[in-house]
Amino acid sequence: METEAEVIQRWRDLRTLLIEQLDMFETGALTLRSNGVNISQSAIADLRRSILEFDALIAKDDAETP
Repeated sequence: METEAEVIQRWRDLRTLLIEQLDMFETGALTLRSNGVNISQSAIADLRRSILEFDALIAKDDAETP
């Protein structure tokens, strides 16, 4: 089983990955296409929402940790 510090580090690493992907979508370095249609705007919105959800979970955990 992972220690609490390892779990926290995994959350931070995942958040960093999401932010890096969001940056790539916003700069055009990364795009998503389905049937030839660029769906990056949708991907950006999904990533932004996911990052906010992770931030809320981390903040909640930080508030509950003595």
